[in-house]
Amino acid sequence: MSTDLNTKPFTATAISPVAEQRGAPWLIVTLREVTVKVRDKSFIITTLITVALIVGSVVFAGIMGERTTTATVAFAENGRTANLLASANELAGSKDQKIELTAHPVSSGDAALETLRAKDADLVLAPTPDGYSLTGISDVPADIQSLLADAAEAQALDFNAGQLGVTPDELKAGSEVSQVLLEGNQERNSMAMVMGFIFSFLFYMSAMIFGMPIANSVVEEKQNRVVEILATAIPIRQLLAGKILGNLVLAMGQLCLFVGIGLLALTMMPTEIPFISVVIATSGWFLAFFLAGFLILAAVWAALGAMASRTEDLQQSTGPVIMVLVAVLFTGMYAKGSLLVVASYIPVVSSVAMPIRLLSSDVPLWEPIASLAVAIAAAWAMVLLGERIYRRAIMQTGSALSWRKALKLED
Repeated sequence: MSTDLNTKPFTATAISPVAEQRGAPWLIVTLREVTVKVRDKSFIITTLITVALIVGSVVFAGIMGERTTTATVAFAENGRTANLLASANELAGSKDQKIELTAHPVSSGDAALETLRAKDADLVLAPTPDGYSLTGISDVPADIQSLLADAAEAQALDFNAGQLGVTPDELKAGSEVSQVLLEGNQERNSMAMVMGFIFSFLFYMSAMIFGMPIANSVVEEKQNRVVEILATAIPIRQLLAGKILGNLVLAMGQLCLFVGIGLLALTMMPTEIPFISVVIATSGWFLAFFLAGFLILAAVWAALGAMASRTEDLQQSTGPVIMVLVAVLFTGMYAKGSLLVVASYIPVVSSVAMPIRLLSSDVPLWEPIASLAVAIAAAWAMVLLGERIYRRAIMQTGSALSWRKALKLED
């Protein structure tokens, strides 16, 4: 993504002849916003780099998911320990865990430690009065330790059951604890958490990169008095419409590219991705909610730019908007339960909250439709309000205006 804030002003002579011929000045402004940006080398390069990172991260995750963890385990020659390693490998296969342990028997425990120090083995397994100890050079992989612990527990269970003259199943009777989730399942919730972060991050970055330039462009044209020249060639309302639509096209285009490339990479993975159909369907909802949320923010930024008298004024006036974007980011990462349900009906925040709900559980169709309708209505109202303030404040000079003062101005 590119953070280049394009504020290159128009010239009246460049617009008026074409605008008169086509009768759609807003379209000229929109095309200008788009063409200038897509020709910018930094925008093209950063977009391509981001696409490469998306594909690379998906491929890397797939490779790591297929990667088998291997370790050579040294131990003093002991039938009990050797049996434990064999049981661990068998248990890993039954659980589809990609772990493979290679036994490396030596003459004694001291010899096993020397083998570890010489790095001819990765771990040392030794029996203790309470079970086993697993020794590593600087760390012990958690997945290997967990696997050996499960195998040791099964081994001890078999032995103790034999001593008591019962079967292991009889000994374990009544000890099973099953997992029950009221909403979704563990695997789906994990997927929703990851995708929630991705959606919230994409929304935050796209809104910042394509929304802030609207405010900067407006205030610079006002500060340089360029807007007064533009007003003689193009209606103020259509100038604003072109700015918003141009950046909306850019934001939606880049976002569709990123989401599409990511989904394509996921579907082409050699292993089946759980709930991929849910992710694809929810991505469509996310794009629809992003459109409504971005329109709200774009209208706000345009109004803030018109009310400012200098670029420095935006540093203070845009603070609340940044806080809203941070709230969207935190909603995507941490919101759960009733808070997430409420957030899914709040415009802008719903752009992330509702897709997360759709990912984590089965939500009735009417809920996303109703939430999207609320967001679209809010976007329409905010665009009308932003246009009203922009039209009244853009020609005002002097100190920065407040929302109340801007609304009291006459056309």
